[in-house]
Amino acid sequence: MLSNKFKYISFFLFVFNIMGCQEKQKSNIVSKMEKDNKNIEIILEKQLKQGANNYIDDPGVEIPKKAFEFEELNVSMFLVDSLLNSNGYKTPIQSDFNKNIKLKLNRIIDNNSDKQFLYINFFNKCDRDFNYFPNNGVDYNGIYIDKVRKIISKFYYIPELIDYQKNYPNVSKIENQVQLHYSLNENNYTIELWKDLDSRNDDYSLSKQRKFNQQLLISRNKYLFNDDQSQFAWLINNDKYFMRSLVTTFGYTEDKKLLKWVIENTELPYFDKNAKTENLKDLSKLIWTKDCNGNIRVHQNTLDLIKELSTPDDNLYIKYIAEYISNYMVSFPFKEEELTIEQQAKIAAYILYWGEQYKYDKQYNYNQMFMTRFYNYNYQKDLYEKEFIKNNYYGLPKFKEWYEAAKKEKDYFNGGKGMEDDPQPSDYESRAKYIK
Repeated sequence: MLSNKFKYISFFLFVFNIMGCQEKQKSNIVSKMEKDNKNIEIILEKQLKQGANNYIDDPGVEIPKKAFEFEELNVSMFLVDSLLNSNGYKTPIQSDFNKNIKLKLNRIIDNNSDKQFLYINFFNKCDRDFNYFPNNGVDYNGIYIDKVRKIISKFYYIPELIDYQKNYPNVSKIENQVQLHYSLNENNYTIELWKDLDSRNDDYSLSKQRKFNQQLLISRNKYLFNDDQSQFAWLINNDKYFMRSLVTTFGYTEDKKLLKWVIENTELPYFDKNAKTENLKDLSKLIWTKDCNGNIRVHQNTLDLIKELSTPDDNLYIKYIAEYISNYMVSFPFKEEELTIEQQAKIAAYILYWGEQYKYDKQYNYNQMFMTRFYNYNYQKDLYEKEFIKNNYYGLPKFKEWYEAAKKEKDYFNGGKGMEDDPQPSDYESRAKYIK
């Protein structure tokens, strides 16, 4: 009988303990929400007092925005995270998030580092300095990786993310007390308030921009980390620079649909001698990437897709790559790329090998357009060949066989006579009639 009483007492103690834990958890959650909300109010008040923009009255130019504080960035990312979670974003596990960051933005996340945020500079992908200035498209253009929340975003001021007048009506009243005109260092300044951005004389609207910002954040994060291809169409129409940068800056070529869009929307030069070295550089960004350690990665995905997109009757991409070899790699050997001969040779090997296949394809029969022309007109050919041999021809099947065969061929470019078959390899620089 006594033992049963102990059982009942133990049971009730267990129940009370669970209820106590639940109440404590609820209290902790409420406490955290109150703290987060208070932080938002503090930062919002600061940003409203600063105004959306500041202008020098004479000559009426906008002055650069001040650096923001760490807590401003943290609140911004908190709001972004809340937006994403309320719109179906599935927070990835850490390993998947790290993998996607490395694959798509070419950045390695150190889980042992106590830094919550990493900055990716789109102007210099190898720059590891942290930045506390908002994007202006001239001096600063980048995004932040939140390792804890597992999201990315540029820095946004609170009014750019939420309807602050609706959500924080008491704090928003502070704008009515802001002194719009002030003087500093003999200059007169005017503050443009956030609340006035919907009544400007130009086409800018804060409410419209806010909706765009929200969709941009949802689409970017879902595309990158949830593999949500339904976001692709919106992104390539509204976020072209970012989407193109994934391929041309960070070397992400695994999404075939994205790669095809970038290739087809790259403005390659017509065969104009005055434009070659400048415009053909854009082809470099599609074919290979140099990482921050100096390692070269040739994008086989790009070469494979170009082959898939080419036919004997529609072969402009192949001719562009031939032009790239003969007039960018040979005549001006990576003049502006700051590459070592080891790096140059690796790029050349993969592209030459890719192009030489068309010499042995009866449908194309391009003869000397790739390896032979490269060998006969490259003044660094001995250095290249030394690298080819040292690296065992980079493991490319038939490379040695094809290259040795090309070295033994008579130079049909000499004298410009060309060969009898069509298309002739003589003077590819003036082959405009074949591509009209």
